[in-house]
Amino acid sequence: MSSFTCCLWRFWRLSPLPASIGLSLLATPAMAFDSSGGTASLFIIVGLGGFTLINALMQGLFFFAGQYRNPLFAKRHVLTALIVPLLAFALTLYDHRAWSDFALNLGMIIVGVGLILLPLQLRQLNQPSKQHANWLLSLGGLFVLGISYLLPPCALFAIILGHIALASHAKAPTKALGAKLLSYLVLVASYALFGYWLYQLLSKLGA
Repeated sequence: MSSFTCCLWRFWRLSPLPASIGLSLLATPAMAFDSSGGTASLFIIVGLGGFTLINALMQGLFFFAGQYRNPLFAKRHVLTALIVPLLAFALTLYDHRAWSDFALNLGMIIVGVGLILLPLQLRQLNQPSKQHANWLLSLGGLFVLGISYLLPPCALFAIILGHIALASHAKAPTKALGAKLLSYLVLVASYALFGYWLYQLLSKLGA
């Protein structure tokens, strides 16, 4: 074997060319990742699912605090809460791959709507006494505020509970002054936390 042939053989053995040729022969067609439909599903699972859990907690607080004695309060709660599944439905119409994932998302939305409509049934039950309603709402707001330190958007629910608790205190101004003070503290902390989260969010979007 000549020196030239030996050089060629050594180059062929050491170079990555043979491996490249082998891989090209074994190459499979590339499959592009299709993200369509994923946004709606993510919003339903995380957004609607998380909202439904927090809303269920608020439903329990309002029921045991006797807030559903007022039919108008129950209707307002339901109508306000329905905004989230309506947004989820609009996003599902806009972003879906096939009828199968559309039907799956629609099913989850229907379950969420069913849970949101619970106050219309709860107000027909015997309502508990309002004797400890002030403390119940104030402590509920404090609990949601604690969740807000892990999930800052939940501070909005603490703000809502704080205002409803103060409205409940106004009907009995001489009772449960400690609960009223707690409601004010929850409101101040919730507004501060929610405002800081909005500031951080807008700063990131503007960057």
